[in-house]
Amino acid sequence: MKKVLYYSLSMLALASCTNDDFQLEDKRHDNSGNGFRFEISAAGDPSRAVTDDNFKTTFTDGDAVGVYVVARNNGAEATLAPSGNYADNNKLTLTDGVWVIDHEIPFAAEGTQLDFYAYYPYSESVDPTAIAYNATESMYDLMMAKTTGIEAGDETVFLNFSHQLTLIDARLTAGAGTAITISGLYPAATLNLGAAGSDNVMTITGDKPADIAMTRVERKHFRAYIPAQPTDKGQLSIQASGRTQEYTPVNKDFITGTAYSYNIASSLINLGDLPNCYIVKPGEQVTFPVLKAYEVWRQLKWINNGNLRKDGPVGAELIWQDTQSLIVADGIKVNVDENADDQSTVTVSTTPGVSGNALVAVTMGGDKTWVYHIWVTDFDPDKNTREVDNNGDGVADYVFMDRNLGAMTDDATNPLSIGLYYQGCRNEPFPSTKQSPADDVNVSSITLYDINNNEIHIQTGDIWGPDQGQSTRRVLTSPSLFITSYSEPYSWLTNDGNASYIYGPNFWYEESTGEKGVFDPSPAGWMVPIDRNNKSPWQSVADNGDAVADFLKIYPAGGRIKFNGKFGNTTDVMLWTGTMYGLKQMAFQCSGSWNQVSNYSNGNALNVRCVKIQ
Repeated sequence: MKKVLYYSLSMLALASCTNDDFQLEDKRHDNSGNGFRFEISAAGDPSRAVTDDNFKTTFTDGDAVGVYVVARNNGAEATLAPSGNYADNNKLTLTDGVWVIDHEIPFAAEGTQLDFYAYYPYSESVDPTAIAYNATESMYDLMMAKTTGIEAGDETVFLNFSHQLTLIDARLTAGAGTAITISGLYPAATLNLGAAGSDNVMTITGDKPADIAMTRVERKHFRAYIPAQPTDKGQLSIQASGRTQEYTPVNKDFITGTAYSYNIASSLINLGDLPNCYIVKPGEQVTFPVLKAYEVWRQLKWINNGNLRKDGPVGAELIWQDTQSLIVADGIKVNVDENADDQSTVTVSTTPGVSGNALVAVTMGGDKTWVYHIWVTDFDPDKNTREVDNNGDGVADYVFMDRNLGAMTDDATNPLSIGLYYQGCRNEPFPSTKQSPADDVNVSSITLYDINNNEIHIQTGDIWGPDQGQSTRRVLTSPSLFITSYSEPYSWLTNDGNASYIYGPNFWYEESTGEKGVFDPSPAGWMVPIDRNNKSPWQSVADNGDAVADFLKIYPAGGRIKFNGKFGNTTDVMLWTGTMYGLKQMAFQCSGSWNQVSNYSNGNALNVRCVKIQ
């Protein structure tokens, strides 16, 4: 069952936080009738209330509480019953900043005292003496309030809510984790609203613990609400890429109304966090780990059954550079870890005053296994960024780089702004012509250079067959090979037009989490843009013809390298998104008079404009 968690937050800094630390903004019930007015405050974050970084909670419009009232005549004791009370489950809703009740609760008669009981969030069908909660079925912060002794002269009822559950908050400060499961704890309980304010509210139900999947708040940040209980057997299990890491909470108990925040340094590896592109200034050097070249083969078992490509020592070599002497003959050094080859690093040194792009491969026993794009430029991607709102709600959905991936300038009139080309879902780039491309020019005609400045060229070769693992092994070990295919919709990955990605992940992004994927070609902190709000990153341009002229001042016309290895549509701007469509990839195409959001076979190579990971 889908879990629902009602809150909004960002960062946490507390180790634990008790009720006394919570604050809640007061909201008044403004009613001109004969019923009671209400002032509501609380110590927490219930249904659709907003909880900030410091666990301060405020109600928001649409929040609703259920109110029960019990009458006591002449001070006699009265007990909340499942039904038949002075008032049963009246709904109090915050609307335009005012608490509005669905049925007025009349004032007490002379000599009668009223006890008010309230819970949050509201439910149409509930037994107030046994409110059921189960964190494996739905997750929310249950709160209660009790105010007694309201008499005839009282017109305002003050309801102060308090947390009845325990909040567990986990943030990963290092490493990876796409999910966290709590094990060893009881997820279910019943709570008696009539006992609010006492130690007898909660009764744990169920005869054995069960796994509780924490809700993902944002990347590497998870939350769960559970019944209070001892934690002698409680464990957090962090999962990433099919691997698990156990974490044991330091506290001995989970106490009612307390928030426990854990900052966990995960030892797990998220392959998407290891970038495929490194930016380095001319004349400087960059050092990067070779670990990804090993872990891709180990973790993505559909490529080679979890086996490395080949036994043998780690190495590195230049595949190509688009500018002579960008990297000279002694400019690539492997820093071998004598204990484990996969812990080695590669240092690439660049030539002062020379900018351009290079492709460096890590090798195992001489076979290429993964490549890294070295983008040699003075460009700082964090400067001159541009925000884009793709659905017109006034909120920025993307923060874009000011140039294409691999470009040497942001001047869209300069061919050096076109940048590199990427077959859909591949991490290996292909070069531009360094001049305005022309239709039907073959990518194999572009001049590149080896480590000794000898001329070399991209090779082209037809797709082999339907086996996706075989195709992926081929491009990983032959990174300068442009895979040609018969026509649309065939991809470099398979010649089966009806196939799906049966073996692989979502290459450029993980569909289940929206996170950067293993094959995303972007530098650290950036990714290929994906659809948001069910719209393309460039939907605002597609919807607004007046925006095209300005768009063409920002984006250069690079067209595409078609599935046959030849340039086409070279007067158009053509840009990938990371959102897949079967064996195709979503893209945006724009000319001076028209534009469209469409999908193209992954056999095509288009330009990429990265967005900041948020």
